[in-house]
Amino acid sequence: MKKLLGPMLLAYGMLASGPASAATTSYPNQPIKIIVPYQAGGGTDQVLRILVPKVSQLLGSPIVVINRPGASTVIGMKAMIEAAPDGYTLALSTNTSFSLIPYTQSPQPYDPDKSMTYITALGETPMIMTTHPGFAKNFDEFMAKVKEQPGHYSYATYGVGGITHLAAEVLMGDMGIKMNQIPYKGFEAVSAVAGGQVDAMIDGVNSPTPMIQAGKIIPLVTLQHSRTKFLPDTPTLSERGYPNASTSTISYILAAPKATPQPIINKLYKAFSEALNDKDLIEKIEATKSMPMHLTPQQTEDYIRAEATKFRGIIKQRNIKFN
Repeated sequence: MKKLLGPMLLAYGMLASGPASAATTSYPNQPIKIIVPYQAGGGTDQVLRILVPKVSQLLGSPIVVINRPGASTVIGMKAMIEAAPDGYTLALSTNTSFSLIPYTQSPQPYDPDKSMTYITALGETPMIMTTHPGFAKNFDEFMAKVKEQPGHYSYATYGVGGITHLAAEVLMGDMGIKMNQIPYKGFEAVSAVAGGQVDAMIDGVNSPTPMIQAGKIIPLVTLQHSRTKFLPDTPTLSERGYPNASTSTISYILAAPKATPQPIINKLYKAFSEALNDKDLIEKIEATKSMPMHLTPQQTEDYIRAEATKFRGIIKQRNIKFN
């Protein structure tokens, strides 16, 4: 019996691994769903929909984009996390869902390390501070006004604990000002700035650009070390006297449920990477005021961990409260 035990275990192992291996080899053989935990039409949604036709062609399978906004991206992210780890349900979200929400909401909605695996970071957009023309015409006028009445004015965000919230809190700390957060759902936040319901917002450059071009929103400063090509006339924080202020960007991260087989992750990464090298698609992505990124699964995980560590440090150091 002992002599037969080894061959029997080997045979059992081959049978147990057979279906999984076959499924991996034949992947994909049905439509792939990619959940976007934001409303349709936003920066994340736009970039993904630009890439989907090419990626679908490369994989030889349809890709369906599903918008599942709500609860600061938690609803959509949980739908992905709770799906089968077979490569047929993914999620594309911003760094908010990976580096911030899990550490700014209590109780913790999910643990990224235990619940998901990363495929790639496929794009990013610079962040800017904006106001409406009726409030201030430039950065100096804006600062004079908010410093005169600390805590009197308000700023919009896409939800408590997200990148637009934390970036604003960090920047206000850097600049020595105090304003009140007003959370909105999706593009309503930008409309609130344009309509004067709130006085400012920190956001990716892509969302308010149409309102900026229409003269309904004023860009005050970029949250980077250098000016963005998308708004070349908008100064940096350093140019406005805050060289040590924290910089922020919005990045787009593609993830799958934990335990998704590595060969499937690699196949998805390869398809998206190839699509991101297409010159026509690069032009279309840049037209949305975003820049393509080319991070491997491991580079993406390292990037998210570094972002989470940075923001958790800032939250603790400044005692920023979210609930």
